Amino acid sequence: MKLLVAILVLSLATSTNAKALPSAPILPATITSPLPDDAMGVTIHRLANGLTVYLSPNKGQPRMTAHIVVRTGSKNDPADATGQAHYLEHMLFKGTTLLGTTNYEKEASHLARIKELYDKRVLMDDSAGRAKIDALIDAENVAVGALAVPNEIGKFYRVIGAAGLNAHTSNEETVYVVDLPANRLEQWATMEAERFSHPVFRLFPGELEAVYEEKNRSMDNAEWIVREEVERRLFKKHPYGTQTTIGTIAHLKNPSLTTMQEFYERWYVPNNMAIVLSGDFNPERALTVITRSFGAWKPKSLPAPQAWPLPKPVGEEHYEVRYEDEEKVVVAWPTVPKSHSDADALTVMDMVMDNSVSGLVNLRLNQAQRVKVAGSYPEMLNDAGGWYLWAVTRKGQTPEDALKLLLETAEGLKNGEFDESDLSAVITDFEISQKRRLESNDARAAVMDASFISNEPWEREITRLDRLRGVTKEDVMRVARKYLGPDRIVVYRRNGKPEILKIDKPGFTHLDIDPARESTFMRQLLGIDVAPIEPRWLVRGKDYQIFPVEGGRLYAAKNPYNDLFSLTLRFERGWRQERRLCHALELLGLSGAGPYSADEFKKKLYGLGTSLFYSCGENDSAVTLQGLDRNFWPSLELMAQRFDWPNVSTDTLPQLIQVTLGDREDEKRNPDAVHAALGSLAMRGRESPVLGRLNNEELKKLDETALKSLIQNFPNWERRIGYVGPRSPAEVAKLLESRRHYKTPPAKSPLRLLKPARSRLLFTNRDMVQSQIGLSSEDGIFDLTRVVDALFYSQYMGGGMSSVIFQEIREARSLAYSAGGGHTVSADKGDEVQLWGFLGCQADKTPEALELMLKLLQDFPVSEKRFSQAAKAIEESYRANPVEFRSIPGTLMNWEDEGLPAEDPRPARFEKARKYAMTDLVTFAARFKGKPMTVWLLGPRDRVGMERLKALGDFEEKKVDDLFPY
Repeated sequence: MKLLVAILVLSLATSTNAKALPSAPILPATITSPLPDDAMGVTIHRLANGLTVYLSPNKGQPRMTAHIVVRTGSKNDPADATGQAHYLEHMLFKGTTLLGTTNYEKEASHLARIKELYDKRVLMDDSAGRAKIDALIDAENVAVGALAVPNEIGKFYRVIGAAGLNAHTSNEETVYVVDLPANRLEQWATMEAERFSHPVFRLFPGELEAVYEEKNRSMDNAEWIVREEVERRLFKKHPYGTQTTIGTIAHLKNPSLTTMQEFYERWYVPNNMAIVLSGDFNPERALTVITRSFGAWKPKSLPAPQAWPLPKPVGEEHYEVRYEDEEKVVVAWPTVPKSHSDADALTVMDMVMDNSVSGLVNLRLNQAQRVKVAGSYPEMLNDAGGWYLWAVTRKGQTPEDALKLLLETAEGLKNGEFDESDLSAVITDFEISQKRRLESNDARAAVMDASFISNEPWEREITRLDRLRGVTKEDVMRVARKYLGPDRIVVYRRNGKPEILKIDKPGFTHLDIDPARESTFMRQLLGIDVAPIEPRWLVRGKDYQIFPVEGGRLYAAKNPYNDLFSLTLRFERGWRQERRLCHALELLGLSGAGPYSADEFKKKLYGLGTSLFYSCGENDSAVTLQGLDRNFWPSLELMAQRFDWPNVSTDTLPQLIQVTLGDREDEKRNPDAVHAALGSLAMRGRESPVLGRLNNEELKKLDETALKSLIQNFPNWERRIGYVGPRSPAEVAKLLESRRHYKTPPAKSPLRLLKPARSRLLFTNRDMVQSQIGLSSEDGIFDLTRVVDALFYSQYMGGGMSSVIFQEIREARSLAYSAGGGHTVSADKGDEVQLWGFLGCQADKTPEALELMLKLLQDFPVSEKRFSQAAKAIEESYRANPVEFRSIPGTLMNWEDEGLPAEDPRPARFEKARKYAMTDLVTFAARFKGKPMTVWLLGPRDRVGMERLKALGDFEEKKVDDLFPY
């Protein structure tokens, strides 16, 4: 279902404590006991220094999600130094006076000199003068590198079994996130209090390049390009539009550390920040630990709130961008900020238009295939808002044609061409979304984050669903007529070559990273006594049941949170067994059922709060039904009816064929699709899944009668069924009974990979900022006895920010933004496995980055320290990561596919992992020394260093048409 955007309302409420703080910031009222009807059980607390603490206990798993939220983002960047909030986000991973260094006293003079040099550099206009300063900065940075411990924060979290360490910056917030085992609360608080109280901006030149690589990625992203243009035009005089979060090229390439320090000191103060925790903890103890760790942090006065003009469009303003990809149109209207009384009505209005199933856009444009795809979304920020309607064109259609259809649909909204049942269905959707978020610590934390950033009292959050229930049809029509008028922004993305900027790589000296280096503070952190978490293994009869059903088996697990169910039927039959199968399921997704037209069927299903999905792959396919348990049986009946009696309108298949033909043309212009097709060809040759598709002539000959026969025959094959919900397996099995005669599918052909005698490189030319690179080497048939070997290798080489590949390629040399690799850990019985890697780097860094990646994969870098960190991470992962309840049926089936019985293999793997030694890993990795590698690369011919690439192995250039069978 469509991702819902939380619409929050601004409040001027302040707590008693907040009034005594400098500049009296707007802070949410404290809540010492959960409010009635608050299913999240949230309490809100305030430390004496103004730091706000949100706590939401959730005992589902022995883990917790921890967010540190700062009320600042790109909106607060200086206009002459954009990108500061995002830069600072990166630099808060570089350590402190105690963390990330072996000797801060020696390091300090070099850091001061680097800061001074950057301040001089920012005032220079000539490139020669900047080059001289860059050389001086480089020398000082090398000196810092000899004392620093790069990414020690990442190492700490890796060792304690944390996951998802990251951060994000947007217009009004910067949020630092991590998911950690429940027994690590005190270590987390000690580390984070140090991190935010005493940051040191070390190793800045390398991180500068990482941020710039992120900018490169944005310039190679078609969606990013059109989105930036829309915001720039909608918010012409507001930072939402005048400055992007990443910043301008000029500012990124000429930064000031003094400006960054000032930004930190201005906004990173406890009275402007919140700690958000959701998970398995005792709230009283959590608050005690947080107070002890963060309580000494001093508050500061905050800048006075700033206001910017928000001029509205005058008439329909047209703009365009160009990119080699599918064409698109976006129309945007200014609406309201989060605090506005119309926010709730606009939220419901958006869902009436686009709820992914039965909204006006979904039925009139997507279901009717009048465009390739269309949708809408709202954005309501603290100062302003917008509502966005968009469409991607189908074959033979212009963006102007698509715009006309969008505006016609918007007129239908304003004219009230929907009814009360549509509103009721939308509210059911909101109800389900609210229930689902209770299952996830991440989702709970995100709600609390948004409440703090928008200054919303928590009382309003927990009544949000009730407020939305109160929105009437007249309210929706009123706001549609009020805001969706003729004054709007229209941006076209047309197919064409954009201006590709040519930025040269820097000449910084790479840093030698000693993996044995460690700060005293790190040793103290890891020395904090922690009671280990006992692993939770899956137990049949307790955590799950396997029940015989007609034509297969049912794998069932209870939903301990709510009354939502999920039912998935998995078939070992894909397009390799029946080449038209996926097209038949596409047609089914556009059909009705029995007496119901497609529109009627989707409205009926959506009204029940039920989602129905189909998937189709090379050797498998599946049907998933999800929704409210009270509607389980009518949903099941509708699903069966759709298979037994697909109601297909006469023009559906011809239009589907035309849309698919257009998709195929667009695919050849999409860099991600081209790179994926190149990789499939490189690894599998003529067995590439892309080459196995129906060609265009075969596609045009698809017959509705034959496809309907495939649809009706689809459920008649043996299958495995996964169920999660409140019902017993016996009851579910009874409801699934039918009179079908089930057929056994033919055995699938095992996956086979090419085995070149020499290393080879396949290249496809595309004018773009970055190169996209993949690497692979076949390593025999999947062997259950080597799962732990593969797990250790993948964790050691590519397990996060402190792994070998990330440290050596990005941290030490700034050669790539994205870099990773490892070994296949899980595969179907009989399939071949592989050593693999990937890189995304500025085009002129391609040879160095690729040569280094090959060296790392083929010449294993031995380090006892790195092994120790990988081993601890794996042990903690086993201890603190029980299989989540919704994942149990699928996990059991995957173990079966590996060749195991449907029971937990992890106890044995855990014991093997605890005894695993460095010598075992060295022995496993030795198999890759000198092993031929297959490389595939998409990038600009004139920037990637072709001669050096050709020296790496047998070279083949592939045109885009070579990759696709049409």
